[in-house]
Amino acid sequence: MNISKAFASGLAALGILLLVLSWAFESMAPYAWYFAIGAFVALSFVPNSRLIRVGFATVAMAAMVFFFTEFISRTGVGNRSVDLTEDDRYTLTDGTRSILSELTEPVTINYYVTRDVDGTPSAYKRHIPRVDSFLRQIEGLAADDLVTLNFIDPKPNTDEEDAALLDQVQQVPVTQDDNLIFGASISSLDKKTVIPLFSPSQETQLEFQVVSAIAEVSRRETPVVGLVSAHNLAMGGQTNRGWLFYQLLQRSYDVANLGMMPTDALEVEYEKRKWGDAPDYLDPEKIPVILCVHPAGITPEAEFALDQYLLRGGTVIACVDPLSLVAQQSGRPQFPGMPPQGGTPPSSTLPKLFAKHNINFRESQVIIDRVYAPSNNPRILLLNDEAMTVKDDISLSKIQNLAFLMSGGFTGANGKPMGPGLEVSKLVESSYEYTFVSDQTLNSPDAANQLRFALGSRREGDEKQTYVALLSGTFETAFPDGDPAAKSEDSGEDDGDKKDEKEKEKEDEQKKSKALATGTGRGNLYLISDSDFLYDGMAYNARRMFNTEVVEPITGNGAFMFNILDQATGSKYLIGARARAEVYRPFTVLKEKEAEFEKARGEEMEKLRQKRDNAQAEIQRITSELAKNNNSQRNEQVRSEIAKYNKEIVDANKEIREKQKSYQAEVDSLKATIFWRNVLYVPLGVIIIGLSVFIWRKQQTKAR
Repeated sequence: MNISKAFASGLAALGILLLVLSWAFESMAPYAWYFAIGAFVALSFVPNSRLIRVGFATVAMAAMVFFFTEFISRTGVGNRSVDLTEDDRYTLTDGTRSILSELTEPVTINYYVTRDVDGTPSAYKRHIPRVDSFLRQIEGLAADDLVTLNFIDPKPNTDEEDAALLDQVQQVPVTQDDNLIFGASISSLDKKTVIPLFSPSQETQLEFQVVSAIAEVSRRETPVVGLVSAHNLAMGGQTNRGWLFYQLLQRSYDVANLGMMPTDALEVEYEKRKWGDAPDYLDPEKIPVILCVHPAGITPEAEFALDQYLLRGGTVIACVDPLSLVAQQSGRPQFPGMPPQGGTPPSSTLPKLFAKHNINFRESQVIIDRVYAPSNNPRILLLNDEAMTVKDDISLSKIQNLAFLMSGGFTGANGKPMGPGLEVSKLVESSYEYTFVSDQTLNSPDAANQLRFALGSRREGDEKQTYVALLSGTFETAFPDGDPAAKSEDSGEDDGDKKDEKEKEKEDEQKKSKALATGTGRGNLYLISDSDFLYDGMAYNARRMFNTEVVEPITGNGAFMFNILDQATGSKYLIGARARAEVYRPFTVLKEKEAEFEKARGEEMEKLRQKRDNAQAEIQRITSELAKNNNSQRNEQVRSEIAKYNKEIVDANKEIREKQKSYQAEVDSLKATIFWRNVLYVPLGVIIIGLSVFIWRKQQTKAR
């Protein structure tokens, strides 16, 4: 036996020995097949027969390719893929990579999935490999191997199934006898969070679900968000347990409910968090951002607190509204001819701050925008990438769409720009084709016809309206005379109760020194022209899936707000991952066709409808006069008039239908053209390339 055969025999013996040991020691079990393959490859060099060696080598090569592929698939290299989607939907965001790279505590992911269950829906079969690959990628990117991923197959009547149920992972019944468990528990030290179900319908939220859970359990201090609102966000909504946005807000932040009198609530909030004695002002170091949702009826004292907060370098997110649907629903039913019966005022603004910073916002005036309003419901604005004019702003990262309901708009007052002396970013803007309608128009019995008329008669404005704006810089106070609360206290004193003049002057000086006139830090004021955009049905929907309530984003509204909050609290990492909701892709060509139709035929259609309505009114008048005169008999003249008006109605309806058919035919033709282009372009391209290659090769052959 030569040296090479002896060496091969030794390797084969070593591989067999390790294979036997792997059966005895559990730690070596994952490598058993690799030992077997190594032994088999070594044996292929031992026989003298070339035919036997070729047979060994063929089988060994096939086995090596298979297991090498399997080995690579379990590493970060094997889990890499090419993302060809327009919005990089399957590429990890920079925020995710930052969270994983900066972990300091170990995180354990217990991933429960029952495999090989008969009757598993096809959607889950497709989604399971996607989750497998994603979790392996997360584990590979974590710093210092701090993320431990445990694949657990909770088969029925096993300890693994009991562990999944203890972790509150959801069971999905797929047959009468079998259940699918497909979820995860994520823990770090004493903190744990659960993803009860990886739903295929929430595939776009997979990255945010997992990474936000890792961030939640690894975070030791939760940022505080102050909430100022005339609404009670903790009540109502689809689930009657508060707005869905508010429920998610509580999961990510420590929410300080400040009501509509922020400074009055500080003592309770400071005591709850053991911050010590509460000051009489809002401190940005304790509460880095204040979310102000529909501040209807805000008092000067409350607005002064926000003003001073901005001057101290705080961030205020002001969601004001010309006509809030949620506020309208909060009051008791209104009787015709009677004033509103209580409830939250429907319109909100920040009058002093807006006046100081030259912000014009029309109360009770709702925008109708031709480009972004669907024709069947012009109250809604479906804002896509075209409306987001500042592409590189971090708050709009990965946001594909926003939806506003009965929104207003911001412009500079008196023909001058907003925020003199401040940096102004107009993040989301209207088109030039918009108009305003009043709240009386929207709430009138004839609202549908009024809106249809407004939709057809929208004009091109000289200036765009701003739906979302950011004012940044060193603010100046909107209260040059100081705290309005101090004035009210002074005016309420009786002459007999007046203090000593010197003591009073001293207190006045102290109060005046506390009230800042110019900012001491860089403040930020976000202006959002709608408050209902965070309400259920506009930002999120809740639905029951077996025994679990699933909250799904339906627009980018919630993600956009969380992006701003993350940025304001210094936690920018989740920006982008949470924004991957379903994308609203408007048919811009069809909308342009619709706009052309409205412009060209809108007035003509309106005349036809008016003609039809007049004829119907005349018939009703004739019938009413006959009934009034107790004359049920119709003479020849009356019948002739009614027949004439009926003919006018029929003719008008016929013309309206014909014009609508003509428009629909144009739309159908356009759709068919787009469809056939998509179907035929690729095959035609392949045929042309093939023919070109064939002709070229033919010519090369002839040349020889």
